[in-house]
Amino acid sequence: MHIGILTFQLKLGDSHSLKSKRSQIKPFVNHMHKKFNISISEIDLLEVWDRSVIGCVIVGNEKRFLDSSLKKIYNYMQSTFLDIEFFDEKFEIW
Repeated sequence: MHIGILTFQLKLGDSHSLKSKRSQIKPFVNHMHKKFNISISEIDLLEVWDRSVIGCVIVGNEKRFLDSSLKKIYNYMQSTFLDIEFFDEKFEIW
């Protein structure tokens, strides 16, 4: 069994408070969880109002499948959530 991990930062353009940030992050995380059945959470920069670090995890039997799945998920995020800037992505397979 292998574990695929995707971490990335995002910048929220129209967020001006922690409350505003959380009102954007929560629907994003819920949508991605429901769409891809992944474990996803905000993992760092919790007190920064315009940026966040997100972690996604999937488990599978084949490294190739995990790698392609994580890249597909990341590409989907970039093409769907156009008001969010994604950067510093890191793909890991264990």
